[in-house]
Amino acid sequence: MGRVKERAINVAPKAGSRAPKRDELRPHVHGQATRRIMRWAMASAAVVAVVAPVYWAISSGWIVETVDAAHQGLLQTTAASGFALREVRVEGRGETAVADILSAVRANRGDPILGIDIDAVRQRLEDLPWIETASVERRFPDQLIVAVTEREPMALWQRNQKLFLVSRDGSVIETANLGKYAKLLIIVGDEAPKKAQDLFDILAQEPDLRTHVTAAVLVGKRRWNIRMDNDVDVKLPEDGALEAWRHFADLNRQNNLLDKDVTVVDLRQADRVVVRQGHPQPPAESTTPAKSNET
Repeated sequence: MGRVKERAINVAPKAGSRAPKRDELRPHVHGQATRRIMRWAMASAAVVAVVAPVYWAISSGWIVETVDAAHQGLLQTTAASGFALREVRVEGRGETAVADILSAVRANRGDPILGIDIDAVRQRLEDLPWIETASVERRFPDQLIVAVTEREPMALWQRNQKLFLVSRDGSVIETANLGKYAKLLIIVGDEAPKKAQDLFDILAQEPDLRTHVTAAVLVGKRRWNIRMDNDVDVKLPEDGALEAWRHFADLNRQNNLLDKDVTVVDLRQADRVVVRQGHPQPPAESTTPAKSNET
């Protein structure tokens, strides 16, 4: 087989033409880059022209002021059309002053009823000392309906030789008229208001006996000593307090314990009742139960 001969083929330029030199290509390349830079600069300038006024309007507050002014103008238009506050109706009020409720509403007769912030009014009402829950409703065209549920005062809390009114849920109710509640049960102990609701539920199981309870001392943050109106102390256990209270009620019905010369009825042990007899003379200056140191 014969050998294939390799040969180089030179492609020569056509007659009368020549290959471009490298320097002759630079103006074309430079021109394209310049046009791209100019297009980018023009686009950037356009973006800045649009964004800058918007940024200024936001940062200066102009948009907020303009929108707020438009909103207020719309509200005034609705008020002029009849949707203006004429009356605030209050339901469920007992101890809370009308002036305090109106102050929480923060609206005057003739104000646009649509401009009243219902949620904010409800929150301010529930911040008042007596009010536990509140609801606020617009009744078109011109009424605001406020319905409140007030806290139920259940006891007077003795702390640091002072008395505070507390509700069933343990909330302290600020009031300057404690004398109105002088017949309420007195509770003693740092944690007494928080734990009193369970005690109230226990005492309520024996309503006849409950009427003779004047005070309750929380001992060791764990259990209660109950003071009766004849100065008898009933010591309830930490566990099984309801059963012990019912047992005491049965014993009193059967043996008239509260009519006897008894000072202490100890129910802390499930299998027996310890009764201490003989009334010592109470100190003359003692008008409310002292805090117990026992456990």
